[in-house]
Amino acid sequence: MARPVFSRQFISVQGLQGNSPTIVVPPDHVYVVKQLTMYTNPLLAPARGFFRDLGSGAALFSAGTTGANPGWFGFYGALVFEPGMSFRWEANITLTDAIDVSASGYDLTPA
Repeated sequence: MARPVFSRQFISVQGLQGNSPTIVVPPDHVYVVKQLTMYTNPLLAPARGFFRDLGSGAALFSAGTTGANPGWFGFYGALVFEPGMSFRWEANITLTDAIDVSASGYDLTPA
């Protein structure tokens, strides 16, 4: 039998200065992150965001500006997280600068 598929917004933060909430995949679920977005309009210095797999520490997506310039960045793919795995966005910014981030995709559950 096929698994039900549910669209889900995992993370959506405006003005991130540090780390987003950590998402931990619950038992009997598989999260597939299909879209990542980041926007920044820094005033003071370059701003960078990292979408990180916390289990391995790997930055699976990173984007940022080269100066105090605005920028929008997107990722469309498939990042799969099994039960117990976790992920979050992390901001590398200066003082009062910030980034806007999102992570959306599918929540797969057993039938």
